[in-house]
Amino acid sequence: MLNIQLKELEQHELVTKIIYPVVPPKVEYGLTDFGMTLIPVISALGNWGDENEERLRKVILKGVYPK
Repeated sequence: MLNIQLKELEQHELVTKIIYPVVPPKVEYGLTDFGMTLIPVISALGNWGDENEERLRKVILKGVYPK
């Protein structure tokens, strides 16, 4: 599943993949310049989650443990 997601991110030019010819195999992923433009968006989403943590926890637990 992770490989599928990484391949999609690579196809969308958000990450780069470097394969090293070593044993055991080594692969590194990095953000492209285009991928770096997502950092403020992800940061804003993380801040929103932090600000609403208590409410989100209640909503999530309500779904997991319905009355």
